[in-house]
Amino acid sequence: MITIEGYNKYKITREGEVYSSMWGKPKALKPQKASQSKKGYYQVRLFNKEYKRGKLQYIHRLVYETFVGKIPEGNEIDHVDGDTSNNSVDNLQILTPRNNKTKYYKGKDIHWREYRDEFIEHYKKLGTYKKVAEVYGINSNIVFRVIKDIMHKIDWSGGERKFHTVRYNPTFNDYYTDTNFRSLKNKYKNRKRDEKGRFM
Repeated sequence: MITIEGYNKYKITREGEVYSSMWGKPKALKPQKASQSKKGYYQVRLFNKEYKRGKLQYIHRLVYETFVGKIPEGNEIDHVDGDTSNNSVDNLQILTPRNNKTKYYKGKDIHWREYRDEFIEHYKKLGTYKKVAEVYGINSNIVFRVIKDIMHKIDWSGGERKFHTVRYNPTFNDYYTDTNFRSLKNKYKNRKRDEKGRFM
């Protein structure tokens, strides 16, 4: 165990266990899942002279900074196995925000909407959705939907599942949003779907 920098009454192990000696004998603190974290990170509340009411600290960041070093500005800590409860130092790695986002949201185009301008710039240089997708390590269909600002909605009216292509954000109005939905409908009409209704 090593004392946490700035918190003399607390120690942490390489596995992410935090101990407090505020009341004499070291006592293990119970990690709490952070309500503000979409990824389910765990945190503990630590007290010192500066934070007399305590300050919530992410365990994975405490582990990395204690056993590896400062986190480079503009970078993030990623859990290698995707398990945010596994805060062992061997399960933590540095990633850029883009690479971290790629890993976590790899198949979810809604989380890539904010990158539309970047996608378009790459598309202008590279010429195809597939090549843009390779830059980010994602499926080319995600790039296509984000650039075209479209999404596929399911309509269950009449008891039958039907797919409709609609604009994601109708306030966008540029060259790439001039979409011929009839053409898109014909393009997808004869494509096979998997058991969840997704295009194969």
